[in-house]
Amino acid sequence: MKTYKSYKNYKRKVELGVMLANPFRPSFGVNPVVFVGRMQFLRNFEFALKEGVGSPHRFTLIQGIRGTGKTALLNQMEAKAKETGWHVVRARASESMVEDLVQGQLPRILNAIHPQTVDRSITNINVGGIGGLGVSVQQRFPEGHTLWTSLNEVSRILTESGHGLLITMDELQAAHPKDLHELSDAIQDSVRDGYNIALSFAGLPGEIIRLLEHPGTTFLRRATPITLGEITDEDVSYALDSTAKQGEKHFTTDALRLATGYCHGYAFLIQLIGSIAWTMATGDEITEAEVHDSLPLVIERMGEMVHKPALRNIPFRELDFLCTLAAMGESARTSDIGEAMGISGSQPSTYRRRLIDRGLLTPKSHGEVTFAMPYLREHINQNAHLYRG
Repeated sequence: MKTYKSYKNYKRKVELGVMLANPFRPSFGVNPVVFVGRMQFLRNFEFALKEGVGSPHRFTLIQGIRGTGKTALLNQMEAKAKETGWHVVRARASESMVEDLVQGQLPRILNAIHPQTVDRSITNINVGGIGGLGVSVQQRFPEGHTLWTSLNEVSRILTESGHGLLITMDELQAAHPKDLHELSDAIQDSVRDGYNIALSFAGLPGEIIRLLEHPGTTFLRRATPITLGEITDEDVSYALDSTAKQGEKHFTTDALRLATGYCHGYAFLIQLIGSIAWTMATGDEITEAEVHDSLPLVIERMGEMVHKPALRNIPFRELDFLCTLAAMGESARTSDIGEAMGISGSQPSTYRRRLIDRGLLTPKSHGEVTFAMPYLREHINQNAHLYRG
């Protein structure tokens, strides 16, 4: 039902030719306007920063399939840390991770927070109106320390001044085990010294498990696990409704119920469905018909943005397993899928386990599997000719 105020604002802006900004953000790594479903994790983290050294939620491992909001949660944790007076460093899961920390991010923090980290001296004075004052600048903590010394020095100075250091890492599965070993050793040493340091990293469940099996990652394996599952329908509805109103539109009751169902508790779909339905709405009211008409484009976008990247580099036999399941239905018994593929023995179970580790399938009941991501079945059926070669 329309409210007079929202309708009046909407009508006035349309009359003035003002283009309303879509408040939904269906893009990875971008903070949603309304953050829902993960508040307890955020509260635990905020409490840990205040609780002190030894709090278990200072070291967290965020796990979830693609599109569940891992990066958004990391962003919120970074924001909370900054509000508390902590400094934040983003460790990038790349070959240059250690070099970037040692030669770039940590020295910049050190030089920013410690007034004695920079020496300035006059080197020359030019006269006659043709020159100026020459100044030499030298860092007392040069960008050549090891990761251990740099991290220890930064965390020590921050702790002594009543602050702390949060290190975050997204896409953990892309990190090199050797770099993780070096980082975890440096962090553990700062913890042993009683300094305020925290670490939050995120990635895909199965791939993280394999990565943390490497020697030297024992400290990281002790991190408090955070598993991002489905968001409740109540929170989904609230996020859809509240975000739409930020753009001076609103869902009808039936439209909101339908859109909530289409989301399946999947964080990314809140933004995607909301964005498309908001754009399709011709007035300040988003109708049930407009939500219904948005679904084909939602499935297409999910395929391009989520499903195709997730299926990239998957071995042929595993793709065949997925295509066979998609043709059979939303879920099926592993043995029935194997029979349809013409394979037997342990092979079907092997493919099943690998695909669960990749975040593409999820167990439904004993011996039965289903797709882990909404609309993955629809995408595979529409593009089976591409995946089966």
